[in-house]
Amino acid sequence: MKVTQFTTINGQKMIKIVTDSGVTGYVDAAIPLEALEAWRRRLSAELKRPPLLPHRKVRQRWRRRLIPVRQRARRTRRHQRMNLYTRRIRLVRRR
Repeated sequence: MKVTQFTTINGQKMIKIVTDSGVTGYVDAAIPLEALEAWRRRLSAELKRPPLLPHRKVRQRWRRRLIPVRQRARRTRRHQRMNLYTRRIRLVRRR
């Protein structure tokens, strides 16, 4: 890793960092180099870990999990249980 310091046209001090893989980064010189090193270590450790799913996607996965629910048998209504013959008799009796 190469670290060089230079001053920009507007007078601001900058640090140019070139990694071993060839990635170039520019950072303000007001940030101490020790902090940059610690930040780089944290960043590389995070990149090694697998990416986390957003919480919304995790919740969607929970929602789609189907748990079988015991269903009770539906009771038919009384007038649906009567056959056609019984209904006619009732209608005749009411008149």
